[in-house]
Amino acid sequence: MAKNLDKIFKPESIAMVGASNVPAKWGSFLLVNLLAGGYPRERIFPVNPREKAIHGLPAYPSVSALPEAPDLAVVTTPAAAVGGVLEECARRGIRNAVVISSNFSEVGEEGASLERGLVDIGRRHGLTVVGPNTMGVVNAGHRLYAVGAPVQLRPGTISFVSQSGNVGANMLGWTMNQGIGFGKFVGSGNEALLDASDFIDYFGEDEETSLILAYLEGVEDGRALMEVISRTARRKPVVVLKSGRSEEGSRAAMSHTGSLAGRDEIYDAAFTQAGAVRVDTSQEMLDLAKSFTRLPLPSGDRLGIITLGGGWGVLATDAAAMAGLRLAKLDDGVREVCDRLLPPYWSHSNPVDLVGNIYMETHLAIMEAMAASPQVDALVVLGSLGTGTIIGLNVLVSQQLIMEMSMDAMKSFFMELRERNLRLLARAKELMNAYHKPILFVEMQFIGEENLRDLEAGETVIFTAPEKAATILAKMLRYRRYLERDGTTKQ
Repeated sequence: MAKNLDKIFKPESIAMVGASNVPAKWGSFLLVNLLAGGYPRERIFPVNPREKAIHGLPAYPSVSALPEAPDLAVVTTPAAAVGGVLEECARRGIRNAVVISSNFSEVGEEGASLERGLVDIGRRHGLTVVGPNTMGVVNAGHRLYAVGAPVQLRPGTISFVSQSGNVGANMLGWTMNQGIGFGKFVGSGNEALLDASDFIDYFGEDEETSLILAYLEGVEDGRALMEVISRTARRKPVVVLKSGRSEEGSRAAMSHTGSLAGRDEIYDAAFTQAGAVRVDTSQEMLDLAKSFTRLPLPSGDRLGIITLGGGWGVLATDAAAMAGLRLAKLDDGVREVCDRLLPPYWSHSNPVDLVGNIYMETHLAIMEAMAASPQVDALVVLGSLGTGTIIGLNVLVSQQLIMEMSMDAMKSFFMELRERNLRLLARAKELMNAYHKPILFVEMQFIGEENLRDLEAGETVIFTAPEKAATILAKMLRYRRYLERDGTTKQ
């Protein structure tokens, strides 16, 4: 049974112990982030014996003086005072705490002794404690941003546990820039009483979570972790970024949170057996996050490629082969459509080279034919978004050299281009729903990262290199095959 952590992620009231008006202190900006996220002001109780009010809220001199026992205490006091705070919380009836405070086992024996004290207090009183040395917790759907970073997330169904607060906070910031929807986040910190496997287990049972991300530096109980992942991966994907792969990285992990890193090849084999999807980089984790939540799983390794130019098709073919995918054979239906719409010198094979054709109807028809083909399990489309951008811009530039180009003409061109792109993406979504095959786009036509995010709109996937698309498809297929081996089927 997963531990019930609802009071951590869905508290109806919060005590901010160590709250402060001093801007540079954790007790200040953490409270500011909580308020900025929209958590009800009247359900926040700042605790500080030296203040009457903090950021416009009435302050209380101690936990014992609180008018009620809140669901959750967020603690930012110095390390030496945390044990006393937890004892006081227990006496007041507060059973859940997030300990932001650092200077525990990550700094040496003195801190480790303090941490052992926290463990003893927590166990004696039956407390649920996150941390210490944690960045905090987030639940975007609950307007809970008890975290030491000014993030405001696009609501979604992804939950994320990170053993590094900074890595977790930075990745949350990247999701804001990339339009990826998130639900819950927790920095597990030193994991004195709750470790990463507890959070993965909870997210696995959580109906609001469809995908779990985990950044790990090391674990105390590897067997327990793998059992949790194996149990969870049957229901929803678990994507793991495990650092400390090198000897130097292992030592760095030990000094960071006191984690036991262990041999990487053992982790690699264990993750594979348990059904976790392991990634190599932080950006790959986010690429997989949006792909798992927006695309159907590929049913096989037969890849169809449509490319505006032959060179990118060659690179995509190499990327597919290196990722363990193979090119699909073109059936008669696809060949007939290509023969009818393309010049006689088209490639007559997969990848389908559109030989620079800029007509959207042609792109749509060939994409539909390949998506419908029983020979194709997944589709990568290169260069179709922004088709005609280079040609259109060249025309505009040449006209501007001859006469004054109006801003209206420039705006009209880009508005038309956007409408073409949206039409292509909308049809791709319809085809994915109809045929249950992933369609990924690769775009190199000067659209820009911000425009790509806006075009995705949280519903489609656009990459800027074919290598990324191939890698993501291969890892999604690996998860699909894990489910099939386990006797679970999933679209």
